[in-house]
Amino acid sequence: MLADPATRDAIVGLVHETYRRLSTPGSDPAALMAHPDFAVAGSGLGELAYEAADTRGMAEAVASWAFTWTAEAITVWREGDVAWAQILGSVRTRRDGVEEDVPYWTTGVFARDDAGWRWRYWGGAEPQANPRV
Repeated sequence: MLADPATRDAIVGLVHETYRRLSTPGSDPAALMAHPDFAVAGSGLGELAYEAADTRGMAEAVASWAFTWTAEAITVWREGDVAWAQILGSVRTRRDGVEEDVPYWTTGVFARDDAGWRWRYWGGAEPQANPRV
């Protein structure tokens, strides 16, 4: 079931803040993903993290690149104290003086506690025009 407006607004706000931090070196994006059971699957081979130290390292590395993360469409569903979101967007990369907008889709899972909604899982994907699978 699609999330109620208050849940949607909270999750969308959290996603935008996370993407802002991922775009800003030194902004501590890992603080938003600090739950001990948080897990990450990035879009690259080997981009997996299941422990807080690994998650922190991945988030700090991504933020250090100063790429610009943009969420263009966010759909949020909710059941009880769990919500999940499909986040369709892009990342503006800068390598060797060349800028490129790379499509990037995220599946986010969130859980609500006394402090509000918090990340529990990040699944990243870089969709391709000619996928092999």
